[in-house]
Amino acid sequence: MRLSFDVRKGLQKMLSLLLLWMLGTAAPQTDVGSAHSTKLNTEQATLFNKVSDGLICQCGCNLVVSQCGHVNCPSAVPIRASIETMILDGKSETQIFDYFMTEYSFRGNPPPGRSILSQPATEGFDLIAWIAPFAILLVAGIALVVIIRRSSGKTTSAPPGQAENNIDSRIEEELKQLD
Repeated sequence: MRLSFDVRKGLQKMLSLLLLWMLGTAAPQTDVGSAHSTKLNTEQATLFNKVSDGLICQCGCNLVVSQCGHVNCPSAVPIRASIETMILDGKSETQIFDYFMTEYSFRGNPPPGRSILSQPATEGFDLIAWIAPFAILLVAGIALVVIIRRSSGKTTSAPPGQAENNIDSRIEEELKQLD
């Protein structure tokens, strides 16, 4: 089966649009500032932004704590205040994340609650969350290329003159067998 020129052009357009959409959705978000007070110096403010970008607001908005825009949010406001207090107390980034993972674990029992983290860890089983989307896209792309090549009408049949000769010789052989 051979695809017509219009069908191929349509597939190319569809693949181009899909690629543009993927590139557009993967664009980095711009920094819109933070909600920390003026008590923090520049280095502490950077740490505040990094930690608040690494935690999910628990109010149900599914945004990171630094981006939650609910006025007087019952989750983001106290989390931001806790982050700021811990930074002013000299806690490190790891200590702050460990605190929130323990605080938001199931009834305080291990394992630590990772549901508050905005992105999965890059180790162990969580590494699958990073690799799987790219692996699926790669396999789907390869499958699409194979399907398009198979349906493009490439045949391995003999040239027309040779095929006719083969048929003629087979007919001759069958006629001799009948005699």
